[in-house]
Amino acid sequence: MQTELAYGNTRLPVSAPADLLVPRRGTPVADETRAVYEALDHPIGTAPLREIVHPGETVAIVVNDITRLTRTDLLLPPIVNRLNSTGVPDRDIFIVFSLGTHRRHTDAERKCILGEEIFTRIRSFDHDCRDRANLVEIGTTSFGNHVEINRQVWEADRIVLTGEIIYHLIAGYAGGRKALVPGVASLETITYNHRMIFDPNCQAGKLDGNPAHEDLLEACRMAAPDFMVNVVLSPAGHLIRVVAGHYDLAHREGCRTVDEMLRAEVAAPYDLVIASAGGFPLDIDLRQAHKGLENACRALRPGGSILFYAECPNNAGIKSFDDYVAQYRDDLEMQAALERDFVVGGHKAWWVVRLGRLYDVHLVSGMNPDFVRRCHYTPVAPEEHESALRDLLQKVGPKARVAVIPYSGFTLPAVSMAKEESVSG
Repeated sequence: MQTELAYGNTRLPVSAPADLLVPRRGTPVADETRAVYEALDHPIGTAPLREIVHPGETVAIVVNDITRLTRTDLLLPPIVNRLNSTGVPDRDIFIVFSLGTHRRHTDAERKCILGEEIFTRIRSFDHDCRDRANLVEIGTTSFGNHVEINRQVWEADRIVLTGEIIYHLIAGYAGGRKALVPGVASLETITYNHRMIFDPNCQAGKLDGNPAHEDLLEACRMAAPDFMVNVVLSPAGHLIRVVAGHYDLAHREGCRTVDEMLRAEVAAPYDLVIASAGGFPLDIDLRQAHKGLENACRALRPGGSILFYAECPNNAGIKSFDDYVAQYRDDLEMQAALERDFVVGGHKAWWVVRLGRLYDVHLVSGMNPDFVRRCHYTPVAPEEHESALRDLLQKVGPKARVAVIPYSGFTLPAVSMAKEESVSG
């Protein structure tokens, strides 16, 4: 088969005798703006937004950062218009970018996310997880997590969460409660939740019994956000569904749509997988692209080979990731260090390097080859990707099972045959 795989904002040609693993084709919404209004007016588990918010109240709208596709610029005009129509003027609305531990935005990135009109009309700012003066503790979960969130969000009369629902490696699914924690939480609260990565129940596609999700849900319940608007998108960014209403009930409904569209059934593991994270922003850095790599490796047999495409113009994406790769020899040393003193970003290095032990990973990227080698991957320059693919096909042989996954950041392979060592265990 011949296809092109997304690589940053470009595409690279791929030719191989392979199965194609792609999400089931969701039907794009014909009138996207109307779909947002209909979700606002016919929510799941709550009254419509116009009946919740009243004149004189302040409203905090929490939105995703530049590393998420989301299409926030589609969601915000209807939300703001509904707030205006209830008597809430622009001056009583503010927007918070849920950075979690991610870097701050540039003004150009904020404008790109919000759209020029909303960027000009509504006050917006980045959340800072390290700004102690702008954090407030609101309670402790049953898991022992002291929940601290952005003070301005907490003090607003109403809180509206937005986001995108997609598979998440720790919390099961993104979206919903994650806009609040980790989105606008303190570094300490985020770190406590991320420590749960070693629990085998913390895995993509799992909510019930997943301690990371349940911890986040308890934290969200304490803040009691008034409304949530989430999207389910196709890998190409087309709107498939808008869900709105209660932060848990509406989110779960969106998760069901994600399963129907993005879970790919696989009869048996493959010997070679050729996969792309899905292009920008899914491959903005290795911290983000790793999610697609983890998903793609679910389709591999133990020790199998993968050629993974992720440009990573921002390299690892967080300094602690770089530090861990430089300081520790392998994922076993990293895990021991994390169990002594958990460091956000260090946990991503552990995850990435661990895949290098379990599988034969060849990474097509623009990153420093020495850094890639320290991750226990084979670096591949983009101009050499076709020759690298030919070498891998020759290595596995003509009878090998080969798969291509064009959008692994979206696709969750579900292999019916048990593996000797699962990537989630």
